[in-house]
Amino acid sequence: MFGVASRHRMTTTERLVTIKGYRISSDLFQKGFPEGGGPCTCTSDCCHGGVYVDIGERERILAHRDLVKLHMDDSQVNDEAQWFEPQESEHRDFPSGRCVGTQEINGKCTFLDRKGMCSLQKAAVSVGMHKWALKPLYCILFPIEITDGVIGFDDLLQEESGCCSISRDFAVPMFKGCKEELIHLLGQDGYSALEEAYNSLQATALREQQRDSQ
Repeated sequence: MFGVASRHRMTTTERLVTIKGYRISSDLFQKGFPEGGGPCTCTSDCCHGGVYVDIGERERILAHRDLVKLHMDDSQVNDEAQWFEPQESEHRDFPSGRCVGTQEINGKCTFLDRKGMCSLQKAAVSVGMHKWALKPLYCILFPIEITDGVIGFDDLLQEESGCCSISRDFAVPMFKGCKEELIHLLGQDGYSALEEAYNSLQATALREQQRDSQ
Protein backbone atom coordinates (compact mmCIF):
# COMPACT_ATOMS: atom_id res chain seq x y z
CA MET A 1 0.00 0.00 0.00
CA PHE A 2 1.39 3.42 -0.87
CA GLY A 3 0.21 7.00 -0.47
CA VAL A 4 0.56 7.42 3.28
CA ALA A 5 3.86 6.11 4.65
CA SER A 6 6.54 8.77 4.96
CA ARG A 7 9.76 7.77 3.25
CA HIS A 8 11.20 11.14 2.24
CA ARG A 9 13.87 12.38 4.63
CA MET A 10 15.13 15.96 4.53
CA THR A 11 18.49 17.04 5.83
CA THR A 12 18.60 20.17 7.95
CA THR A 13 20.57 21.94 5.22
CA GLU A 14 18.24 21.04 2.35
CA ARG A 15 16.74 24.24 0.88
CA LEU A 16 13.39 23.47 -0.65
CA VAL A 17 11.62 25.37 -3.40
CA THR A 18 7.97 26.07 -2.59
CA ILE A 19 5.33 25.94 -5.34
CA LYS A 20 1.59 26.27 -4.76
CA GLY A 21 1.99 25.52 -1.08
CA TYR A 22 4.07 22.39 -1.65
CA ARG A 23 7.77 22.15 -0.86
CA ILE A 24 9.78 20.43 -3.58
CA SER A 25 12.37 17.81 -2.64
CA SER A 26 15.75 18.22 -4.30
CA ASP A 27 15.38 14.62 -5.53
CA LEU A 28 13.15 15.93 -8.32
CA PHE A 29 16.06 18.01 -9.64
CA GLN A 30 19.17 16.08 -8.59
CA LYS A 31 18.11 12.52 -9.44
CA GLY A 32 16.36 11.00 -12.40
CA PHE A 33 15.85 8.30 -15.00
CA PRO A 34 17.87 6.89 -17.89
CA GLU A 35 16.84 7.93 -21.40
CA GLY A 36 13.42 6.45 -22.12
CA GLY A 37 12.91 5.44 -18.48
CA GLY A 38 10.49 6.53 -15.80
CA PRO A 39 6.69 6.22 -15.64
CA CYS A 40 6.43 5.88 -19.45
CA THR A 41 7.82 2.35 -19.04
CA CYS A 42 5.37 1.42 -16.27
CA THR A 43 5.10 -2.28 -15.39
CA SER A 44 2.17 -1.90 -12.93
CA ASP A 45 4.33 -3.40 -10.15
CA CYS A 46 3.41 -0.53 -7.86
CA CYS A 47 -0.32 -1.21 -8.30
CA HIS A 48 -0.41 -4.66 -6.75
CA GLY A 49 -0.35 -3.54 -3.13
CA GLY A 50 -3.20 -1.08 -3.50
CA VAL A 51 -3.24 2.57 -2.57
CA TYR A 52 -4.64 4.99 -0.03
CA VAL A 53 -7.31 7.27 -1.46
CA ASP A 54 -9.00 10.39 -0.21
CA ILE A 55 -12.56 9.87 1.01
CA GLY A 56 -13.73 12.12 -1.83
CA GLU A 57 -11.93 9.91 -4.36
CA ARG A 58 -13.65 6.84 -2.92
CA GLU A 59 -17.04 8.48 -3.29
CA ARG A 60 -16.31 9.51 -6.90
CA ILE A 61 -15.34 5.94 -7.76
CA LEU A 62 -18.45 4.53 -6.10
CA ALA A 63 -20.61 7.04 -7.97
CA HIS A 64 -19.31 5.41 -11.18
CA ARG A 65 -19.50 1.83 -9.87
CA ASP A 66 -21.59 0.48 -12.74
CA LEU A 67 -19.19 1.89 -15.32
CA VAL A 68 -16.16 0.54 -13.46
CA LYS A 69 -17.68 -2.95 -13.24
CA LEU A 70 -17.96 -3.08 -17.02
CA HIS A 71 -14.16 -2.94 -17.19
CA MET A 72 -13.36 -5.61 -14.63
CA ASP A 73 -12.47 -9.22 -15.45
CA ASP A 74 -12.94 -12.50 -13.57
CA SER A 75 -9.81 -11.92 -11.47
CA GLN A 76 -11.57 -8.96 -9.82
CA VAL A 77 -14.56 -8.59 -7.50
CA ASN A 78 -17.46 -6.52 -8.82
CA ASP A 79 -19.06 -6.10 -5.40
CA GLU A 80 -18.27 -2.48 -4.56
CA ALA A 81 -18.67 -3.22 -0.85
CA GLN A 82 -15.37 -5.10 -1.07
CA TRP A 83 -13.38 -2.50 -3.00
CA PHE A 84 -12.19 -0.45 -0.01
CA GLU A 85 -10.97 -1.24 3.47
CA PRO A 86 -13.62 -0.55 6.14
CA GLN A 87 -11.38 1.54 8.36
CA GLU A 88 -10.75 5.22 7.53
CA SER A 89 -7.66 7.05 8.77
CA GLU A 90 -6.85 10.68 9.43
CA HIS A 91 -4.03 12.10 7.30
CA ARG A 92 -3.27 15.71 6.53
CA ASP A 93 -1.77 15.06 3.09
CA PHE A 94 -5.24 14.22 1.76
CA PRO A 95 -7.65 17.06 0.81
CA SER A 96 -10.42 15.88 3.14
CA GLY A 97 -7.98 15.00 5.91
CA ARG A 98 -9.16 11.39 5.75
CA CYS A 99 -8.16 8.41 3.64
CA VAL A 100 -8.93 4.74 3.13
CA GLY A 101 -7.06 1.90 1.43
CA THR A 102 -8.18 -0.07 -1.58
CA GLN A 103 -8.53 -3.78 -0.92
CA GLU A 104 -5.95 -6.27 -2.14
CA ILE A 105 -7.82 -9.15 -3.80
CA ASN A 106 -6.20 -12.13 -5.54
CA GLY A 107 -2.79 -10.68 -4.73
CA LYS A 108 -3.38 -7.30 -6.33
CA CYS A 109 -5.31 -4.06 -6.01
CA THR A 110 -9.03 -4.63 -6.53
CA PHE A 111 -8.95 -2.29 -9.53
CA LEU A 112 -6.06 -4.03 -11.32
CA ASP A 113 -7.11 -6.58 -13.95
CA ARG A 114 -5.20 -9.73 -14.90
CA LYS A 115 -3.33 -7.85 -17.66
CA GLY A 116 -2.04 -5.22 -15.24
CA MET A 117 -4.46 -2.57 -16.48
CA CYS A 118 -6.38 -0.22 -14.20
CA SER A 119 -10.16 -0.66 -14.46
CA LEU A 120 -10.67 2.91 -13.27
CA GLN A 121 -8.58 4.32 -16.09
CA LYS A 122 -10.15 2.03 -18.68
CA ALA A 123 -13.62 3.02 -17.49
CA ALA A 124 -12.90 6.74 -17.71
CA VAL A 125 -11.41 6.54 -21.20
CA SER A 126 -14.32 4.43 -22.47
CA VAL A 127 -16.78 7.29 -21.98
CA GLY A 128 -14.52 10.13 -23.08
CA MET A 129 -13.46 11.30 -19.63
CA HIS A 130 -9.86 12.25 -18.92
CA LYS A 131 -7.88 9.05 -18.37
CA TRP A 132 -7.23 10.00 -14.74
CA ALA A 133 -10.73 11.27 -13.94
CA LEU A 134 -11.47 8.31 -11.63
CA LYS A 135 -7.92 7.34 -10.71
CA PRO A 136 -6.66 8.17 -7.18
CA LEU A 137 -4.02 10.88 -7.01
CA TYR A 138 -1.34 8.71 -5.44
CA CYS A 139 -1.78 6.10 -8.20
CA ILE A 140 -1.21 8.82 -10.76
CA LEU A 141 1.82 10.33 -9.06
CA PHE A 142 3.83 7.25 -8.08
CA PRO A 143 6.84 7.13 -7.67
CA ILE A 144 6.23 10.71 -6.62
CA GLU A 145 4.71 11.10 -3.17
CA ILE A 146 3.44 13.92 -0.97
CA THR A 147 4.53 13.64 2.65
CA ASP A 148 4.02 16.42 5.17
CA GLY A 149 3.52 18.85 2.31
CA VAL A 150 6.74 17.84 0.53
CA ILE A 151 6.61 16.54 -3.04
CA GLY A 152 9.33 13.92 -3.14
CA PHE A 153 10.31 10.41 -4.18
CA ASP A 154 8.72 7.23 -2.84
CA ASP A 155 11.46 4.59 -2.72
CA LEU A 156 9.09 1.63 -2.25
CA LEU A 157 10.29 -0.03 -5.48
CA GLN A 158 13.76 1.52 -5.73
CA GLU A 159 16.09 -0.99 -7.43
CA GLU A 160 13.17 -3.41 -7.83
CA SER A 161 11.32 -1.81 -10.73
CA GLY A 162 13.12 0.24 -13.38
CA CYS A 163 10.20 2.58 -13.97
CA CYS A 164 10.14 3.47 -10.26
CA SER A 165 13.90 3.76 -9.62
CA ILE A 166 16.03 6.89 -9.79
CA SER A 167 19.74 7.68 -9.42
CA ARG A 168 22.20 10.56 -9.48
CA ASP A 169 23.48 9.27 -12.81
CA PHE A 170 20.59 10.16 -15.11
CA ALA A 171 19.64 11.43 -18.55
CA VAL A 172 16.27 12.89 -17.54
CA PRO A 173 15.75 14.64 -14.19
CA MET A 174 12.86 13.22 -12.22
CA PHE A 175 10.63 16.25 -12.59
CA LYS A 176 10.89 16.04 -16.40
CA GLY A 177 10.38 12.27 -16.47
CA CYS A 178 7.18 12.81 -14.45
CA LYS A 179 6.06 15.92 -16.31
CA GLU A 180 2.49 14.82 -17.06
CA GLU A 181 1.94 13.71 -13.48
CA LEU A 182 3.31 16.96 -12.03
CA ILE A 183 1.21 19.07 -14.38
CA HIS A 184 -1.82 17.11 -13.16
CA LEU A 185 -0.90 18.02 -9.57
CA LEU A 186 0.44 21.57 -9.95
CA GLY A 187 -1.05 22.80 -13.23
CA GLN A 188 0.94 24.04 -16.20
CA ASP A 189 1.93 27.20 -14.34
CA GLY A 190 3.16 25.17 -11.40
CA TYR A 191 5.22 22.96 -13.67
CA SER A 192 6.68 26.04 -15.36
CA ALA A 193 7.73 27.23 -11.91
CA LEU A 194 9.48 23.86 -11.43
CA GLU A 195 11.37 24.40 -14.69
CA GLU A 196 12.39 27.88 -13.60
CA ALA A 197 13.61 26.59 -10.24
CA TYR A 198 15.60 23.83 -11.95
CA ASN A 199 17.21 26.27 -14.41
CA SER A 200 18.08 28.60 -11.56
CA LEU A 201 19.69 25.79 -9.57
CA GLN A 202 21.62 24.67 -12.63
CA ALA A 203 22.89 28.20 -13.25
CA THR A 204 23.97 28.52 -9.62
CA ALA A 205 25.79 25.17 -9.75
CA LEU A 206 27.58 26.22 -12.94
CA ARG A 207 28.73 29.51 -11.39
CA GLU A 208 30.03 27.68 -8.32
CA GLN A 209 31.86 25.18 -10.54
CA GLN A 210 33.46 27.96 -12.53
CA ARG A 211 34.46 29.77 -9.36
CA ASP A 212 36.02 26.64 -7.85
CA SER A 213 38.01 25.96 -11.02
CA GLN A 214 39.63 29.41 -10.99
